[in-house]
Amino acid sequence: METPDATDLSSLLDRLIHTRRLLEHQLLEAARSLSIDRSSKAGRRFAGLVEAGAMLDATLLLVAMSGRAVSNLVTTGEGWTCTIRSNAVTRAATRTFTSSHTDLPAAVLAALIFSFLNADESPAAKRLSPAKRTVCVP
Repeated sequence: METPDATDLSSLLDRLIHTRRLLEHQLLEAARSLSIDRSSKAGRRFAGLVEAGAMLDATLLLVAMSGRAVSNLVTTGEGWTCTIRSNAVTRAATRTFTSSHTDLPAAVLAALIFSFLNADESPAAKRLSPAKRTVCVP
């Protein structure tokens, strides 16, 4: 997988946090930004899940294809909180990224995007205030 464009991901995250639920085009944009090969077996499976409307399954597959893992999903009275961990060589180097949203697939995708924006201290990540390091959507 190529290094994702931080500007594209940051723009997608900004739009995602203002939606009530994850939209198909947002999920496809995330896959494109993460350079998912649609001709691969996993890429075709991802496209099929999106086409079938299985947004959560497609989002979880996107997480897996991105080398990340969902480590925690918690429901609250107002929505969902998702924690994603980066797969690191050593446990000490593993980092976690958390996002909250009223829609479960959107919470998962926001945490995934957040993990890429902050993985390498990209310019987009440096612009985020500490309050935005955990993305919460009302």
